[in-house]
Amino acid sequence: MALSVYLIFGDEYLVAEKAKEIIDTLVPREDRALGQEVIDGRVDSVDAALTALNYCIEAIQTIGLLGNRKVVWFRDVNFLIDNVVGKSEAVKTRVKELGAVIKAGLLPGQILIMTSPKIDKRQIFYKACKEAGKVHEFAVPDKPYLVERQAEQMAGEVFKKAGLKVSGDALQMFQERVGTDTRQIVNEIEKLDVFLGQRRDVRLSDIEAVTCSSRNLLAWDLADAFGKRDMIRALEILRQLIFQKESPIYLIVTLEGRIRDLMIYREAMDKGWIRVEKGRDDRSRNVEWRKLPPEVETMFSKEFEKDPRHTHPYRAGLLAAQAELYSSQDLEECRRAVLDAHEKLVSSSIPEAMILEILLIKMLG
Repeated sequence: MALSVYLIFGDEYLVAEKAKEIIDTLVPREDRALGQEVIDGRVDSVDAALTALNYCIEAIQTIGLLGNRKVVWFRDVNFLIDNVVGKSEAVKTRVKELGAVIKAGLLPGQILIMTSPKIDKRQIFYKACKEAGKVHEFAVPDKPYLVERQAEQMAGEVFKKAGLKVSGDALQMFQERVGTDTRQIVNEIEKLDVFLGQRRDVRLSDIEAVTCSSRNLLAWDLADAFGKRDMIRALEILRQLIFQKESPIYLIVTLEGRIRDLMIYREAMDKGWIRVEKGRDDRSRNVEWRKLPPEVETMFSKEFEKDPRHTHPYRAGLLAAQAELYSSQDLEECRRAVLDAHEKLVSSSIPEAMILEILLIKMLG
């Protein structure tokens, strides 16, 4: 017997896939013209949210044609949290009314599927859905390093499901290029699957040739070009990002983060905290952390959001190879230049693109 209410929230791709899976079991494709109603819950105003809620309540209180089963999909509802629209008293009241309808029980044959990126579990509405039906949560972690860890695990599972063999280095490169969005991960692995044909092992060259950089990754590519002291490539990527209207502040913060990472590796190499050996190619290194002084051990384990020693070996090798290209003084000068550029971005009338281009030329020229 089908449940009458399904609440699905979290990761956008996994939520959409779960909703489609449930709908496939409830309504045959040939019956969807009459047996399914879709209401868009992705809104940007209080009035639009109220309209969507009114449509939903009306839909689940209207009997299906000829008394047949009717599935209402309230899709991508984005006001079930404490955002601008969700704080509206009118919206809160209408959400509670929808919760009351659900708690009272839907009409026979009526099924409500609600999908949302996020929901406040303290709401009475959430509790009503949980009591009346089934809740599927695909949680997205709050901390960036946990998001990366979850994305890497997801990519590994999708590679395995596709029958593709991927090494740890290749998986790390894939994640660095593609990012953490689940839909992007799935799409790029599908492209690799088609590209490889009968061959099942995924090589670094395959990932470089086939996968597309995500928006976040392009900023990482800028930091990577800086790390490699490649001014021409860095300027090319910067101009592409500016064309895409990427936030200059975000780009500055990304460069600050890369300089910080390289300063850590440069100091670690200078003081013998790590042993670095050449890897399988010129751009990679094998990194082994040695016993640290007590004060450094404490700093790494307690004061850093992510302990540098827990960096994936592939990425650690890339950072070590890049740190070899700079002296501690070089990196300190770059750090000061980035801080100066950051201040100019928020306080001067100089065009932002010019500030960033001059910064790269100053650091890499």
